[in-house]
Amino acid sequence: MSTRPAAGRCLVDLSAQDRLRRGASERAPRLRVLGCPPAGAAAGYWRFLVREDVHVLGVQYPGRESRFREPAAPSIEALAAEAAAAVAAAPWAPAVASPGAAADVPLVVLGHSMGAAVAAELASRLEHREGIRVALLALSAKTAPGAAEVAGAGAGTDEDLWAGLDPQAPGADEAMVRWLRRLGGTPEAVLEHPELLALQLPALRADLRASMAYGRLPAPVGAPLLLLRGTEDDTVDPAGLDAWRPVSTGPVQRREYPGGHHPFADHRDRLLGDLMACAAPGRSG
Repeated sequence: MSTRPAAGRCLVDLSAQDRLRRGASERAPRLRVLGCPPAGAAAGYWRFLVREDVHVLGVQYPGRESRFREPAAPSIEALAAEAAAAVAAAPWAPAVASPGAAADVPLVVLGHSMGAAVAAELASRLEHREGIRVALLALSAKTAPGAAEVAGAGAGTDEDLWAGLDPQAPGADEAMVRWLRRLGGTPEAVLEHPELLALQLPALRADLRASMAYGRLPAPVGAPLLLLRGTEDDTVDPAGLDAWRPVSTGPVQRREYPGGHHPFADHRDRLLGDLMACAAPGRSG
C-alpha cells in the first residue's frame, strides 16, 4: 500500500516564499514551472525564475535542506514517483487534470542536468499514472540514456568525477571539488569551506550515482519537448541532447543560451519567454 506525501514535503513553492519576503500580493500566474534541480542541488536552485506572473515550484530531493535527515533516493525513478504523488496532491492539480480546461495555467516540467532525467520520468508519470496534463517538457544539459557521452567531459568519462564518487577513496573530496569547479555553478565559498562541503557532498554523490544508473527512457508524453543547453557547455553535445526526442510524441524545439553548464540565471526572462511560447497551444516545432 503506497502513501502520498504531502505536497509541501518535496515541492517547495518558491513564488509563495518570495511573496512573503516582499509582502507582495498574489497575482494570477501565466505559467506554472515545476523545476527538477541538478545533482547535489536543492529546490531553491530555481529561485531565479520567480517573477510576478510565473508560479515556480522546486522539487526538493531527500538529503538536503528541509529534508537533510532523510536518506537519499535510490534512483531517478524513486525521485520522480515521489514528486508525481506530491503534484497530484497539490491544490491546483485538479484543474490541470480537467479535460478541456484551456484557460488553466500551463504546467511546464523543467529539468536541468541530472534533473532532466527526473523531469522526463516525472512528466511521464503525471500523464500516464496521475492523469495530469503537462503543457511542456523542457530538458537541459543532460545526455539521454543510451546516447554516447561527449569525449572527455561527460559523466561517464571524467576522471575527477569517478575518483570523487567513493568518499572512502584517498583524495576523493579533492577530486570532486576539481570536477565541481570545472562544471561551475557551485559557490567558491562552499568549495573552499570544508564544513559546508562535507554537508553537500553526500547528497551530490548519491544523486550522481542515481543519474549514472539511469538507463532507459520513460513512456513518451504528448506534450511538446524543448531541449536546452549552454553554448559553452562541454558536458553535452547537440546529438546527446537530441537523443531525448523519443520521450515526446509532440513537436520538438531547441534553444541555446550563452554560457556553460549553468547558463540560465543570467537569462531568466529569455528562458521564461521560451517556456511560455513553447507551451502555447498549437505551437509547432
